[in-house]
Amino acid sequence: MICAAILPGCTVPPGILSLRNENAELVQGPPIEDVVTAFDEALICLRGRVQPGITFAVGQIVDATGKETYSEGGSGTFVTQGAGEMVQSALFRAGVTVVNRRDPNIFIVETQWGIRDLSQQIPVNFYISGSINSLDFIPGGGYSVQVGGVGPRYRQNRILIGLDLTMTDAFTGRIVANVPLQKQIFSSEVGASLGRFFGETLVSLDMGGQEREAVHFALRQMLSLATLELVGQVMNSESFEPCRAMVSPFAGSVQNTGTGDSDVLQVAARAPLMVPQPAQAPQQPAVAQPAAQQESQAVRSIEEQVSELANHAMVFGARAVAAAEESLAADTLEVAAQKAAEATELLRGAVQILQRAAELGLSGPAGDAVALVVERGMGIVSQAQDALAVRVAAERRPDVPQTMGEGTPVPGEVVATPEASLAAPAAAVPQATLAPTPPAAPAMPQPGTPEAQRRGLAE
Repeated sequence: MICAAILPGCTVPPGILSLRNENAELVQGPPIEDVVTAFDEALICLRGRVQPGITFAVGQIVDATGKETYSEGGSGTFVTQGAGEMVQSALFRAGVTVVNRRDPNIFIVETQWGIRDLSQQIPVNFYISGSINSLDFIPGGGYSVQVGGVGPRYRQNRILIGLDLTMTDAFTGRIVANVPLQKQIFSSEVGASLGRFFGETLVSLDMGGQEREAVHFALRQMLSLATLELVGQVMNSESFEPCRAMVSPFAGSVQNTGTGDSDVLQVAARAPLMVPQPAQAPQQPAVAQPAAQQESQAVRSIEEQVSELANHAMVFGARAVAAAEESLAADTLEVAAQKAAEATELLRGAVQILQRAAELGLSGPAGDAVALVVERGMGIVSQAQDALAVRVAAERRPDVPQTMGEGTPVPGEVVATPEASLAAPAAAVPQATLAPTPPAAPAMPQPGTPEAQRRGLAE
């Protein structure tokens, strides 16, 4: 009350004069607002540029700095423990298909209760993981000048924070993109002081201010930029460049150190219908349908699935044949091995899809046609594998001619058979309609590798 009487406009804190049995008036600060970073516009630009059938997830992004304090008012760790959720928000803002792998406990418990089937979960094509692994306090500096007890002062210091994020192909385990980033968090303090005696009275005046970047907000911006670069490194450069141009030069330049191979997304997109199509909203109130009509729709739906699977198996088998022929005609051993491996993977997918289609009722001329293509693929892929094994052995044995015929094994050499190499089909299967097949025995190793040498495929 005295303050209000003496100083015009002076307000009393609400908790001082509140009665014991009354709630104190809550102080209102700045309004709540959406979190916006300098890279959101570039992330939004990515929408529609990545096929919705390609799914992303976020794995573990841990605090590996080891910096924390609990003494002298410390509140614990210096770095946020929610970096994974920040990356997940950035992916969602980019408009890509994101599946939740941050907390699988809900559907695991529901599976244990018997009310959910885990096989209906959408598999992941790529996942992001990494760590925030450096937090260094850089010694600062400053000055203070006083003349006659009057003068200014200034001081500054910095914190260096760094992180590494990687994007991994969930099917093969290969790292397809990597981004290391670091940033200096800047803080400064400025002020002035005055101390003078006026007669026997000392008059002292001190004023100043301090500013510092928000550590966790700066970290969120780093994670947003890292997410943008990870997705961009596996995209076609022509599609990604317009979005990257939206990043301010002030944010610095990140070197594109990823695969630089736009086929990474194309290969992942070979497994169609990875995302279930959303149901159309009914235009009119739903009307109960007769049981016969519902049964007819269910049968028609199964027939459509079988037809679609047959088409996919046909395409995979044809691609396997083409890749095997390119392997047989390759001029160099490296190209031959690459095409043979590609043919084997495609043929695995064709076999697995054909098996599932047969389970759903594929038969008749359509089934015979697909089986014929797959059988043709098994034969030519076997030839490509045999020819590759011969070429590898020929290069390693100077006494063996380089021009041995296709399918001619080297004496004492064990050659992988189609049954051994295709025993575990591992290509992705449309998960909207199919349940994943349990893993089988691993395929025969690639000729020329240390594992192949141990098994006797090459000297």
